[in-house]
Amino acid sequence: MSFDWGTFWFVVIIGVLVLAFVLALLWFISLSKKRRKQVPSHIELYFDSNFRKIMDEWDFTTRDRVKSFKKEITKRLSVVDSDISNLEKKKKDLEKRLTSVEKEMGKLEGV
Repeated sequence: MSFDWGTFWFVVIIGVLVLAFVLALLWFISLSKKRRKQVPSHIELYFDSNFRKIMDEWDFTTRDRVKSFKKEITKRLSVVDSDISNLEKKKKDLEKRLTSVEKEMGKLEGV
């Protein structure tokens, strides 16, 4: 068997062409998949246009609403906490006054 350069280059060129064809085919398939993913389906379009109505009708909530509720409830709780501490101070003052009033009443009754 003798080595023929013509056959060798023919096989190399055919191999490169087949490889280029396969790579081009794979690139075209991946490109078509990307295009398909970019087009929204009918269900996605429906939810995009009616999302707020669905959330309201089914009493769902969004993350933004939960975050705003969390901020508001934290503010409310801090106000209530300060109110509770003020009321406890007033309660202590009223208890002191009540004990002094009871003492004075006891003196008036002669006990």
